[in-house]
Amino acid sequence: MGSIIPVLVVFGFAALVIYFAWLALKIVPQSENWIVERLGRFHKSLAPGVNGIIPFFDSVRFRVSILERQLPPKPINAITLDNVTITLALAVFYRIVDAPRTMYRITNVDDAIFSIVNGTVRSVIGKSDFDSVQSNRRHLSDEIEKELGPVAEEWGIALTRVEILEVDVDPTTKSAMQMQLNAERSRRAKVTEAEGQKEATQLEADAKLYSAHKEAEAKIITADAEAYAVQAVSKAIQNGGDSAVEFEIKKLQAQAVQELGRGSLGKIILLPTDVVSSLTNTLSRFTSKT
Repeated sequence: MGSIIPVLVVFGFAALVIYFAWLALKIVPQSENWIVERLGRFHKSLAPGVNGIIPFFDSVRFRVSILERQLPPKPINAITLDNVTITLALAVFYRIVDAPRTMYRITNVDDAIFSIVNGTVRSVIGKSDFDSVQSNRRHLSDEIEKELGPVAEEWGIALTRVEILEVDVDPTTKSAMQMQLNAERSRRAKVTEAEGQKEATQLEADAKLYSAHKEAEAKIITADAEAYAVQAVSKAIQNGGDSAVEFEIKKLQAQAVQELGRGSLGKIILLPTDVVSSLTNTLSRFTSKT
């Protein structure tokens, strides 16, 4: 009996040591930070891995996830600079970087962030008109994130991304926007049609100008040729070439008579007596020469 008591004491002491070790050693997961209080006051935060505390004096008060999380999406109403009431849907991503600040300075993190986001969004949107909100979402998201940064830092939170997912307007404004869009499309169509007609008219005028220019060039060439022929005839007359001139005149008269005979309506041809006599004299001359 006496030999059993020491063994029980040893086993009891070993069990007590194991129990105290189990209470003192804390294994923190990689995705969490644990907050330790000593006698009801904040003492330290435990990083991921194996950590030690004093049993019965220290206790793990909070187990805080440091993973990135998304704020529950809620619609936010705002008024733009040009008095258009819009409803925005935001995606706000954040993570806790200082667990003690977050746990001891704010009760509900999501509600607090949404309240700040709500006021900041209205302030930023109020400085922009509706068209800017539609076309510069990335810029507005950066502005909202910039405004939220200092406040989030006080709570031990880091905003990782803010995105404007959707911008919606009331039915009346949406109908007015659709009418404006249709009017703009109609205006563009008319402008395009007018530009096409203008270009076609310009091309037609250029074609007429080109044609007139070429006709004028042709007339100038013809006039130059006729002037040259007149000069040649004049020189021939001056040099005593009366017979050659008379021959050319008879030749032209014969060609004119031939053209008249070819006409579909030319059944009877009346020639002046001087033309006939001229042709007769010319033929007789050729006959006598032969």
